[in-house]
Amino acid sequence: MKNIIKSWIKNSILKMLIIILFIFLNIYITTYPPKIIGKIIDLLYDIPNNNNLIYKQVFYLMITIIGLLVFRMPWRTMSQLVLLDFEKILKDSLFANFLKMRLEKIGNIKNGEIMAYFTKDVNGVRRFFGGIITQGIRAVAIFVIAIFAMIKSVNLNLTLLTLLPIILISVFIIIIKSYVEKYLVIARKDFSDLSEYVQESTDGIRTIKAYSGEDKQIEEFDKKCKKLRDSNIKVSILSNLISTLTNLSFGIGIGISIIYGSKLVLNNSITLGSLVAFNGYITMFVNPIIWIPQMITRYKDAMVSFEKLDKFFKLEKENITITKDRKPKVSGDIIIKDLTYN
Repeated sequence: MKNIIKSWIKNSILKMLIIILFIFLNIYITTYPPKIIGKIIDLLYDIPNNNNLIYKQVFYLMITIIGLLVFRMPWRTMSQLVLLDFEKILKDSLFANFLKMRLEKIGNIKNGEIMAYFTKDVNGVRRFFGGIITQGIRAVAIFVIAIFAMIKSVNLNLTLLTLLPIILISVFIIIIKSYVEKYLVIARKDFSDLSEYVQESTDGIRTIKAYSGEDKQIEEFDKKCKKLRDSNIKVSILSNLISTLTNLSFGIGIGISIIYGSKLVLNNSITLGSLVAFNGYITMFVNPIIWIPQMITRYKDAMVSFEKLDKFFKLEKENITITKDRKPKVSGDIIIKDLTYN
């Protein structure tokens, strides 16, 4: 399994470097709209004299938006092609290994489990690598480029004070996400138990009625329903808590930027347009904060799938030897006589 991934990375390294380049260019261009809007706001103080400059900045804003589309399409298309190549290579290798395995080893594996290797497990590993490309690299690019723009264009102290609550609350979100995953597993198990119980009850409905067991079945069904409800409530509460904390972290961050930023504006340390641009930079961190817990979940799912696939690849194979030596040419006649048939 590791050799397959290494081979895929080696063959796709140039495409991946181009994807990374386009992602960084895309994020770099994304920092321009807040900056341009900030300049427009600063120019509004004297509209009659700055009229041409305002139109010029609006034109730059339109060009920037077009540039975002131009640099966004190539890396998205290339990343999809790279991931599809990985999926094809992995499935081809799985099928080839499947055909070469010893029959007694294949006999111990259920057909549904083999199909899960080709679908669920392959998709789990592919989704993880897709997340690294589409979310992981973008998150790194946003943190590097946006923070640099905030420090360079606006103010270092304002940047640190604003990002501090966002980073701290992000740590809590990651911790809570682990509990969400834990209760999701429990909820899935409870749902499976309930489904199996309903199926057993429907299959054995004649026996239940024959022994007047309806009340007992209803009581047991009610217990399983309550158990599933309690599990889903825990998942719902923690999921809502993550959403609330995310909004709270950015609310606190923007609040700090407005309070402290207003003080800097009054002291002429920064302009009002710079403060508006700064708040625009803050919104760029919303997606990375959401992506980080998702990446952790995908990593855990991918590791489970990776271990299953790796175990499948390591199963004993038939010792097949193909010789190129051909037997000598057979010459002579074949004679059939005294043979009757009907």
